[in-house]
Amino acid sequence: MRKEEKKKTKKLYIMLTIMIFFIILIDQVSKVLVIHFQEITVLSDRIVLKQTELQNGAYDETSRGITILTNLVIVAIIFGIIKSNNQFITKRTKILLSFAFAGGVSNIIDRLCRGSVVEFIHIGNFPVFNIADVCILIGWVSFVAIFASFSARELSKKKSKTDDEKKAEDKSRMDL
Repeated sequence: MRKEEKKKTKKLYIMLTIMIFFIILIDQVSKVLVIHFQEITVLSDRIVLKQTELQNGAYDETSRGITILTNLVIVAIIFGIIKSNNQFITKRTKILLSFAFAGGVSNIIDRLCRGSVVEFIHIGNFPVFNIADVCILIGWVSFVAIFASFSARELSKKKSKTDDEKKAEDKSRMDL
């Protein structure tokens, strides 16, 4: 890697680190505020911020440990993809996956410090969620969209190449 590329990569990682830190900070501070104030009505009972800790009824220490371990593995995989120098992992992909990474880390912090994830955003009949959940959703949906777009382009290239080869083969038969 050239010196200029290393400098750009370093800047990207610094930016991603700052972004991840702020997402985690915003999520954790919002959870602390909701826990402290109990309930905050944002839009006339349509949007309410109220603490809800989601736990499985049979949530014992073993299943809690397995959940934390599974989450750590997923976060480690995302981190590996972000740190990858693979030509197919673009800057945009790394930025979007950083959202999923930050949300996952913030929810792991909840599980380790509070025993469960604090969900607090109530909007109508939607399931209760938190800022980390939104970030995870943004990251994964964007990643799937990028992957689908990339796959469609590659498939189109492959089909075009196959069509060109078929035309060349037909032409060679006609020349005989």
